[in-house]
Amino acid sequence: MSVGVSIPKERRTAKKRKSRDKDLAITLTDSVQPVYTLSCWNDMSGQILGDRYEVERQLGKKSGRWTLLARDLLTESPVVLKVLFLDENLEPDDLKLFKREVETLQALSHPSTPRYLGYFEIGLPRDGRALALIQSYLPGKSLSQYMQEQRILSPVEAKRIAASVLEILHYLHNHQPPIVHRDIKPSNLLLSTDAEAIAAHVCLVDFGSVKSLTSSDATTFSIVGTEGYMPPEQVGRRAIIASDLYSLGMTLVAGMAGKEPQDLPRQGFRLDIDQILTLEPLFSAWLKKMIEPDVIKRYRFASDALDGLAQTS
Repeated sequence: MSVGVSIPKERRTAKKRKSRDKDLAITLTDSVQPVYTLSCWNDMSGQILGDRYEVERQLGKKSGRWTLLARDLLTESPVVLKVLFLDENLEPDDLKLFKREVETLQALSHPSTPRYLGYFEIGLPRDGRALALIQSYLPGKSLSQYMQEQRILSPVEAKRIAASVLEILHYLHNHQPPIVHRDIKPSNLLLSTDAEAIAAHVCLVDFGSVKSLTSSDATTFSIVGTEGYMPPEQVGRRAIIASDLYSLGMTLVAGMAGKEPQDLPRQGFRLDIDQILTLEPLFSAWLKKMIEPDVIKRYRFASDALDGLAQTS
């Protein structure tokens, strides 16, 4: 049974509605018959969703998917709402990925990843519907935002960020079943808002592309990820643990170069690291192994990459 919620014109008592996390699979198998336009919802600031969450601003927007910063009226704490609109543009994989993100966040307990807080259904005008995932808000400023401000990473900062993210990946990859993020990139790394201590705080967010690797789960899938940050095997519809290491390596290169990977010089299929960056030989060799297109020659596990990184100091 899903939780039906209409956007109220005024605040209602939040206690009237508690988040009821029923089997999400039931909600996602309901027929979808939306009759509304997204243009009606360009500004949701001030709207109260689920009788409890007051929207403050939009954090991100993709086709049919919005990420909102909201305030929990019960706890007065900030939360993140990831809203999936069930409209005519909805792809079958969108529902699958939404459910997978919910299930993944429910299973995680790490201080540097979002926490699952619940989900609810939103009733929209003219029988439209949307699903909203509630997760904890993690403060910080993304590496992408720093790059837009022309703030590039120093090699020392890149090493510290690498160590923090590898610790998170070690946790994810050693989960049972192992969890592959599949979309590590500058916008999904939250750093300290203090530009002088940018690597003091590192979080990995946006688990909307995540995949669990089970013994019965083949690694073939629709292409998920971001151009420039995906390794060749992921472009070929196959993701493994080492795929996240490649994406992290590309993210570090982009952060130090201040440019997207597709705008950087290459030698064949490989980035020309020596032309792009001036690094100490050991760190350069480590980075090249992280972004090695041939998965056999790449670091296999986050622990291996951490050991290799320690030897660059």
